[in-house]
Order: sequence, then C-alpha cells, then structure tokens
Amino acid sequence: MSADETTYAALMEILEALDIVDSHEHLPPEAARLQRAPDFSLFFSHYCYGDLLAAGMPKADARRVLCDEAPTVAEKWALVSPYYPAIADGSYARAAHRAMERLYGIARLESLADAEALTRAMRANNTPGLYRRVLNEACGIRIALNYGSLDDDPALFAPVIFVNDFIDARPAAFQELDAHGGVPCTTLDRYVDALRGLLHAYRARGMRGLKHSLAYTRDLSFAPVTHADAEAVFNRLAEEGYGWREAVLGYRECRPLQDYLLYRLCEIAAELDVPFVMHTGMQAHDRHRADDARPGQLWNLPHRFTATRFVLLHAGFPWLEDAALLAKQYPNVYLDLAWAHLLSPDIAVRGLRAIVDLVPMNKVIGFGGDYSVVEKVYGHLVLARRNLARAFTEKIVAGDLTLPRAQAWLRAMLQDNPARIFAV
Repeated sequence: MSADETTYAALMEILEALDIVDSHEHLPPEAARLQRAPDFSLFFSHYCYGDLLAAGMPKADARRVLCDEAPTVAEKWALVSPYYPAIADGSYARAAHRAMERLYGIARLESLADAEALTRAMRANNTPGLYRRVLNEACGIRIALNYGSLDDDPALFAPVIFVNDFIDARPAAFQELDAHGGVPCTTLDRYVDALRGLLHAYRARGMRGLKHSLAYTRDLSFAPVTHADAEAVFNRLAEEGYGWREAVLGYRECRPLQDYLLYRLCEIAAELDVPFVMHTGMQAHDRHRADDARPGQLWNLPHRFTATRFVLLHAGFPWLEDAALLAKQYPNVYLDLAWAHLLSPDIAVRGLRAIVDLVPMNKVIGFGGDYSVVEKVYGHLVLARRNLARAFTEKIVAGDLTLPRAQAWLRAMLQDNPARIFAV
C-alpha cells in the first residue's frame, strides 16, 4: 500500500471507532415513523426530492411519489424510474444507496422488482427499536441534536428549537406566548418578555439551543433597529394577524421587526447559555436565491453580541472559506459541517483543508445528518467519514499534520466540540 492508502486506512479505522455526537437531525418521533407503511420512495424523499425536481420531474409527480396514501409501489416506480438514472450518481443518491445496501442489502434500484424488495425489507424493519438500531448500532451515534420538539426520546436526542415563527411574529407565536404567559402580548415589550419567559421554560425542559432558518425567506444581513421602528410594524402585525387570517404585510415592511426580534433572541440565547444556530449557505430543494444565505453577511452579530455563541450551520456551504474567516475572526463563532458532506464531498474536502488551516480545533463540528428519514443518516455518515479521512490524509502526506494530531482533530470535531457547545 502507498503512504496515502496506509494513512487513509488508519484514519478510517479511527473514525469508525469513535462514538459520535450528531449535531443536526429533523427526525420525527419513532412512533410516528412506525405508524407509516414505508416504501422505497422514502429513500428518495429528503434531499433526493430536490434532485428529482432539478432533473425535470414535475412537482406534482414528485409530491405523489412521496405521499403514503397513494399511489402503489408500481405507480411510484413508474414516476421515479425515468429520472432515477439522472440523479443516481449524485451525492444525495449516493448516500441513499449506501444506507440501502447496509441496512437492507439492496445497493441500487434497477427495476420494479428491486423497488418492491426494498419496500418489503423496510416494512419488516419498521418495528420498535428502529431508531436505536440505526443511530446507535449501525451509525455509532451516542446522541443527536434533533431540531423541533422538546418531547423526543432523551436516550437518543437532545432538542434544539426553531424560533422562525417568533421572529416573524406569526399568529401561532402570539397564541403560544399568550397561552404560556397568561397575558396578551399587546405591546412589543410584552411580546419580548413573554418570549424570554417561554424560552427560559424550554431551557428548564432540556432545550439545548435556538435555531433560525431565515435564509430561506430573506438575506442574512440583520441591521440594528430602533424600538420605535420595530413597534410600528409590530402594532400592524398584531392587529392584522391576531385573529382569523395571516397578516398581509410584505417582506420589506416586516424586516425591521424581524431584525429587532433577532437581536433580542441573540441576547436571550446568551442569558440561557445556549448556542444560536443559524442556517447559512445553500438552501434545500429548489428555486431559492443562494446569495441570500452567504455567511459573511452575519458578521455584525458576533461583533455586537460577544456573549452569544453563534453556530454557522452547514459551515456556509459552498462558501466554507467565508464562514471559516468569521470563525477565525470571532471567538464566539463556530462551524457546523452538518449537510455539507452530503451536498458535495469534493467541495467539503476542499473546505475541510482550509478550515484546518484557518480555524482553531475547538470550534469545528464534524457531522450532522440533517435528515427526516432515519436510515439515510447512515449513508450521510459514510460520506462524512470518507471526506474526513480524505482531507486529513492530504494534510498528513503534505507534512502539515501528524497522525496523532489528525486523530485529535477528529475526536474534537465528532465528539468533544458538539458535546461541549450543546452541553450534551
């Protein structure tokens, strides 16, 4: 074996022995999964769905493929099969194939018979303990940060809560805050106080962080806004959206209130001593303006809120170097490579090499599956381990790192850093 091959093999052995803290999932409760009758299309839902659309599949057909009620497996295969060859070599499908092979013994779908065989195997495995079998036993994940619910199984998950609705001041946010606080949020100050109280209560129930994904609806440049300017928007939203219908204010009209509330949430995150996780980089699925999600636009938040820890989700992919520069400049900025390995292994490997050069070892989180389908976490982890082994092999062969130092980086990225940053 060459030096490259020997080093890569040694790194893969290290990686496969590590118990992992998975920084990012969107998994429904296991009970909800077990109520479904899964079929092969589940492997081509989350993320592969976007590739099917990009390959030309009509959105109406893609939605039919992903529904549980209908059509049949044969009808779904008839819809997917014309596009499957076009997406089958992409990294989204590559991860799906790795998981299919490891968990169900089917490496690729060549026919309706394969789709039916995969469906039978998935349904046979759709029994209590599914999440433990996949996450703990197949993946070696000790615990995963799961985004959305405080009621997940604490043996498997620790919760991070979305705050988009609160930043947008949606009717559902008013209703939740009123119900928790017992006092109507009739002013902006009452709204912020109620939000602070609710998040303190969430923290007492085990919440490990806050997250927003506003890059799907606007850019990431958040400006300081006066209370008066924010309150003027709040008063309109409260009156137009408090009852039976959503408010009709446009994006630009709402922006001052969003900026103001995001600033208050930065303060609250510091009070609670939890990280504020922010989606940066490419958005999922289709028809987004990628430039909205450039991480460099966030610079003024860590500059202003020095007591708040900011986790840049996806490390700003594909602008990983821009995100790395923020982590290099600001002690309170951290990088999370969740989803990045899956988007493009080659870009992720290049970015990893730069991150090692630029960012202190204690500020990088190495893996988050970022899936709503538990089996696919395994496939993503296979890609992540290979990416990490490739990147650190190159650094070792170049003489930039020794094998022990590479091992220290891997342990920090996959265990120590996410455990410390999220207190799990």
